[in-house]
Amino acid sequence: MNEKAYFPAIDGLRLLASLNIVMLHLSSSAALGYMASWAWILPVVKAPAFAAGLFFILAGFLFASKFNDPDRRMPVIPFMFARIAKLYRLHFAMTVLMFVVLIVKFGGISHLFHPIRSLLLHLTLTWSFVPNLGMELNEPSWSLTGFFICYAVTPFCASHLARIENSRKLWILCGLVFIPGILWGLLFSATSNIGVLPILGDFSNFDVRYRFFHICPFIRVFEYLFGMILFRLYKVGAFEIFRKNYVAGAAQILCLVLLYVSIFTMQSSNVAWNFICHHSVAVAIYGGFVISLTTTKGWLSKIFCIPIVRMIGRASFYPYLIHLPFISIAWAICNLNTPLATVGFLIFIYTVSTLYQKHKDHMRMLKKKAHSLPVPTGV
Repeated sequence: MNEKAYFPAIDGLRLLASLNIVMLHLSSSAALGYMASWAWILPVVKAPAFAAGLFFILAGFLFASKFNDPDRRMPVIPFMFARIAKLYRLHFAMTVLMFVVLIVKFGGISHLFHPIRSLLLHLTLTWSFVPNLGMELNEPSWSLTGFFICYAVTPFCASHLARIENSRKLWILCGLVFIPGILWGLLFSATSNIGVLPILGDFSNFDVRYRFFHICPFIRVFEYLFGMILFRLYKVGAFEIFRKNYVAGAAQILCLVLLYVSIFTMQSSNVAWNFICHHSVAVAIYGGFVISLTTTKGWLSKIFCIPIVRMIGRASFYPYLIHLPFISIAWAICNLNTPLATVGFLIFIYTVSTLYQKHKDHMRMLKKKAHSLPVPTGV
């Protein structure tokens, strides 16, 4: 059986991506108004530089590393239920909490047909298919839909990719997985004058159209597959050059510069390019970033491998799931538009998330110990 790989610096990258998305939603809630004059940093937050696509690449990369044995049988249903048990309970609690916040905000349960329908869409993980029918009750629910679809294809894809040892075939596959994303961006631009579509909404409205194309779960499968292919390329030795400190460090700087530049290219009047740059081009840069961190070389890897950074980074998907309800609650009790409030809010949600992760780790260890105890025999 192939030995499982471990990449400690990726924990830090998770934290960076999570922080960027939380800051994005703080900004959209008007909690970062004091940053209005920070022209050099605000685009990083609002774009954002590290979008949800990075989480799909990381998930694909890490699951490919866990299931790198072509002969290992991995039943789909148990695997899916294990993933649902890990993520859905927290999503359920946060969605219900956000619904309660809305009831308090609207002053009762009358005239709440739209929020109730939204609640059902979010809890059934179907909101991302018909976003026009529901409110952004707990927006990260769209990503869970995408992840569960990705998990459904993981056993098949992991098994077949693990059998490919030819780097040329892997590079071809690596290029092919970008074609759907590019076509999706072109379609996004081409449907600007299509008008109102049943259920989907008015596609002549940029925000309605963008939300549908941005959160469509099926297109995220290709980002996930990109991550899986990157791991296979790593395993066949395609990235050995990054074992040199100066090469990995230079690649990390280059990826940061390219991400920063790409943010400003999205201000082009070309709608298709804006979408493709924010999604497909950014995804390629994320891939380079991930690979540059796998050898734990380079200056950024050293930062990401700091124990406390890794500890918080391991729990960084939980802040992504919980931050929106807590932003609404925080606004109800204080003025969130101050630097001190921003720092306090981030400390709160990342502390809660890290403690939750530690609790889950502890319970997992207890369960493992219980299963390893010898079974007493009768006398």
